[in-house]
Amino acid sequence: MMAFTEIIAQAECAPSAQLAELTGPGAVLVLAPHPDDESLAMGGAIAAASAAGHRVHVAIVTDGAKSHPKSKAYPAAALSALRKSEVEKAVGLLTAGRETPIWLGYPDQGAPDDPETFVEVEARLADLLLHVTAIWTTWNGDPHVDHQRVWRLARRIANGLGCGMFGCPVWGRVQPPLAGVSSAGLRRFQTTSYRALKACAVAAHASQMTGLIDDDPEGFRMPLDLAAHFVAADEIFIPA
Repeated sequence: MMAFTEIIAQAECAPSAQLAELTGPGAVLVLAPHPDDESLAMGGAIAAASAAGHRVHVAIVTDGAKSHPKSKAYPAAALSALRKSEVEKAVGLLTAGRETPIWLGYPDQGAPDDPETFVEVEARLADLLLHVTAIWTTWNGDPHVDHQRVWRLARRIANGLGCGMFGCPVWGRVQPPLAGVSSAGLRRFQTTSYRALKACAVAAHASQMTGLIDDDPEGFRMPLDLAAHFVAADEIFIPA
């Protein structure tokens, strides 16, 4: 049985967030460290925002190519291509075909973490940032280096735009969060109306959710009960 962290208990007692609190009046930029983080962490909110008429720009920062490093059937380039196709399907489902994800293609476990590369990312996203009034990303308390780095990237962009920003826990739900990271102001977004759609988006990431890649016994596969938790639970938004 999964052991949840204090973040889950905190979320159960937290006030609900209205969509407008999370989006502002304009577009939303989602910065997902890996393909599947967008569906797991905030898939319901993406669907809700898109259905409400907001543009939701989903940028996938890394290629996710280290999930099955010993696979012969899916070496890094093939796995990257597979994961790109999976996230395209997932985002298409969540937004009813209105959005196509932006694939930044940085190496898995090598998300940008220096000022020069931050500037590079901002330049690549410049045309999309004009009307962004909120940024959603993973939480900096997640015990994963890419999640922490992408949170810092999001913080820089949000500071430049003067817009709201939220971190959404993924691994911080089931693994001890980084010490000293704040969860003050945590809100939960009720996803009941979007859970069936979110389940389809999560399932679109078959390389991570199933035994599709079966030639790397050390490769990643999300436990079924954890995937079910992400679909059934409300989403967690922590203001930055």
